Amino acid sequence: MYRLHTLLWDIRKDPALAQRFRASASEVLDEYEMEGEARVAMLELDFKKLHELGANPYLIYFCAIQLQVDRADYYAQIREEKN
Repeated sequence: MYRLHTLLWDIRKDPALAQRFRASASEVLDEYEMEGEARVAMLELDFKKLHELGANPYLIYFCAIQLQVDRADYYAQIREEKN
């Protein structure tokens, strides 16, 4: 969970990292040694899954914003209105 939180925090604080993530998510996830369900959730930008895994909701939300995820889409996903 520490690595996931670090990644979410870093994306939130570093626009260049967010841009690199959008361009090559797998490469960034490799740098953070992300594996398993957290890696899949980040690759798919599955924010509901990140919540279920226990990631901090604040970090998830602001990471999503930095990744330019539409807020309405983000909330719909969290409310399970869309996958």
